[in-house]
Amino acid sequence: MSIQNGSPETMVQGIVTTPGITVQVTSLFEELASQSHLYGKSEAVNYLEEVYANGSRMEPMSRLALLLLHAGQHAKLQTLLDSDREALHGGRLDHEQRIETSNHYETLRHAACEYNHAVRSFIESHREDVTRDQLVDWLSQASLGNHRWADGEVTGATSEIALHAALMGMPELAGLRYATLEEDLHGFDFTAEWQGQEVTIDAKTGRYAPIVERMRGHRHLEIYVPRDAMEGFRLTRHGLDSLRREMRVALAQAARLQMAI
Repeated sequence: MSIQNGSPETMVQGIVTTPGITVQVTSLFEELASQSHLYGKSEAVNYLEEVYANGSRMEPMSRLALLLLHAGQHAKLQTLLDSDREALHGGRLDHEQRIETSNHYETLRHAACEYNHAVRSFIESHREDVTRDQLVDWLSQASLGNHRWADGEVTGATSEIALHAALMGMPELAGLRYATLEEDLHGFDFTAEWQGQEVTIDAKTGRYAPIVERMRGHRHLEIYVPRDAMEGFRLTRHGLDSLRREMRVALAQAARLQMAI
């Protein structure tokens, strides 16, 4: 059941794990290890990506396999992103080094954002086939034990899914949609129309008060999604009510700021 197509109230229903998917994932890991031993990790990933992408394997395994095959690469990419970010904010780079590092950082951000979108899309399409714990565990295995990265990927995706589900039922927001990849790279996860004006919204993880600011001529809101708003991949009733309440607090704050201009 896709969160985008269902009402928020229906998303608190239970999920059913597809029998045999654990066996299929185990088989993928074994095949990857075998091919890597024979031809090297890079060639093995390329070969298996072609096998799973050509339609010979059924969903959800065909899409899940692609996430798992590239998990190790993206876990390392996150480390590089952190290193570049630290260097850019460290104040030790000269002009040329700063330009080179900045370009490298933006290239990595683009790749990381693409992967984030793929994880979110997989969860939305197959949240009845795979549990949260399974997905985190498999991503952790595929990234050679990087559980922190795996949990962060899934937590970020589920935060966006939860907030999207909550916002869908709010009459104050017209034309709500997910941000495109390029829009996401500019710092927001959703866009909508509010009081005849564009408003952008970014889903954050944690428990903090909402933030309202101006971004490129429009209102931009940051809404924090607590982890307990979701049970697995399901938005709870408490989470639904809490996120809508936080969003309305932010919109009220935005209205007051608008009147003060």
